[in-house]
Amino acid sequence: MQKIAIIGATGMIGRRILMELFERSYVVTAISRNPSELPGSTLLIACEGNVLNENVVAGHVLGLENDVLISAINPDPDDLESFLTATLNLVKIAEKAGIKKLITVGGAGSLLLPDGRMLLESENFPEEYKDIAMIHKRALDIYKNLEGKKFSWINVSPAATIAPDEKTGKYRIMTDEKVVFDAEGKSFISAEDFASAVTDLIEDETIHNQRVSVTY
Repeated sequence: MQKIAIIGATGMIGRRILMELFERSYVVTAISRNPSELPGSTLLIACEGNVLNENVVAGHVLGLENDVLISAINPDPDDLESFLTATLNLVKIAEKAGIKKLITVGGAGSLLLPDGRMLLESENFPEEYKDIAMIHKRALDIYKNLEGKKFSWINVSPAATIAPDEKTGKYRIMTDEKVVFDAEGKSFISAEDFASAVTDLIEDETIHNQRVSVTY
């Protein structure tokens, strides 16, 4: 079984990914600015580190022989540009640590509506989230422009709305970059099912170097 490193495991989504990794018996290196906030587990190796210091993080990922790196970090609303620095650092970390796969949590704002517009361009998209959605898009563009890397990358977007809810075990991983709405016009995924889908991608050998989304 592969060893997994994760950054951002104390956030709403990251913590659920971490729990899903434990459920599937992965040995996990969790790298956090506040490792004391991580839950206890015999499967967990907690390390202190900040993605803005790629040498420290790369040292943990490489030294503990991880095969896959998952990032569930969120943009800082007060310093959105730092998310792009973090994205570039994730690429450097993946290269220095020699991992096989980089899986990152992205945003839904740049998914496409039926009319071809991005979700963030719709009239109903909350104004207060547009800048965050755009920084996620710019980070995605960094991944899409990568060439000649030895690792593969997957950027995973949730449905239009993601929140803690029931774990159903029923979800779809979509590759067409479109928003999927149900019969009532809703686009939703629980954070629990999203975490399951992200974990599925660790062993998935069919998806490489692309953005996917998770929906019901």
